[in-house]
Amino acid sequence: MWKKNDAPAVQNTPEPAVKPTPHTPPQAAVPPPAQPPVQERPRAAAPVTIGASVVIKGEVSAAEDLTISGRVEGKVEVRDHIVRVGREARVHASIQARVVAVEGTVKGNITATERIELLAAGKVEGDLVAPKIAMADGAEFRGRIDMTATAGKGEVRKSA
Repeated sequence: MWKKNDAPAVQNTPEPAVKPTPHTPPQAAVPPPAQPPVQERPRAAAPVTIGASVVIKGEVSAAEDLTISGRVEGKVEVRDHIVRVGREARVHASIQARVVAVEGTVKGNITATERIELLAAGKVEGDLVAPKIAMADGAEFRGRIDMTATAGKGEVRKSA
């Protein structure tokens, strides 16, 4: 009979998809791409102060607490925040805020959605409209007071 070939039979096998590569030296580490900064929660704004030497004639409005140490004539509107009238302040204006604390002099109506405080050195000539009103010993007041359940929710009344 015949003799079989002693050589191994060649089979058709596909080549591997990834060919081994020779060893490459390590490259310098590349930092990951910078990520956008994390959004911080909004912080409460610092109170605004109208200094002792400042005189404002007109309308003052703010979206943060306000301390008045100077003179203001006209209108002060700081809804949902606190207005403080300092000891040396002279205000000839209507004031609208969530809370109003008076230690200086105010000539004009004050409307607050939460409360009005007249401190010991405070002097007010005008109407007070708020659900809560506190008056310390020594405070001076001339005007009308409205403390009904809806006080402070509506518009300021004009002085008579």
